[in-house]
Amino acid sequence: MDWDKVKEDTYYKCRKLESDARNDADPDKWEEYADIKSIKGSYVLGIYGYMNAASLSEVKKKSDEAIFYYKKAFKLAVKANYKELIVISGYKMAQLYEQEKKWTDCIDIYEEVAGFCDMQGEHFLSADAYEHAAEMIALSGKDAANYTKPIDLWKRNITHWEEEDHIHDAVWSREHIELYKKLFGIKK
Repeated sequence: MDWDKVKEDTYYKCRKLESDARNDADPDKWEEYADIKSIKGSYVLGIYGYMNAASLSEVKKKSDEAIFYYKKAFKLAVKANYKELIVISGYKMAQLYEQEKKWTDCIDIYEEVAGFCDMQGEHFLSADAYEHAAEMIALSGKDAANYTKPIDLWKRNITHWEEEDHIHDAVWSREHIELYKKLFGIKK
């Protein structure tokens, strides 16, 4: 493609950057593309660019760089209020923190995802993220027996499903609370 024919246009400038980034497998080019898309308000494409930069950094075994890009994707997803992309970018970031045994960072990002999902009324996603945080607490060598945040969200999930007359989902959530308590040694 002769991108020079349309180089004055921002959209085509980004298309050229995207093409170069794809062909060169270059995280920096993906970041440049994502930064421009983000500024222009094309949030999903910005997130796409940051996620590509992060994935390439992971392949190159550059965890800190990948986390940097996932963090940019996560922040943009929060700004855009894209809950699914918040969960995906947050979980990917947490996965790298876990591999690096950066327990506090890992727990913090799971709790941030959980808090965002809770504010959106997404009780299942919030409870799931809090459960991931509980797992990281346990893996870090700390006692998670007093970590009851997931239970609170599962209870909200029960109420939600009862109000929607989805009794099966409410029953599953109720049973899940007991399994969570059993897994983490919670006595309450």
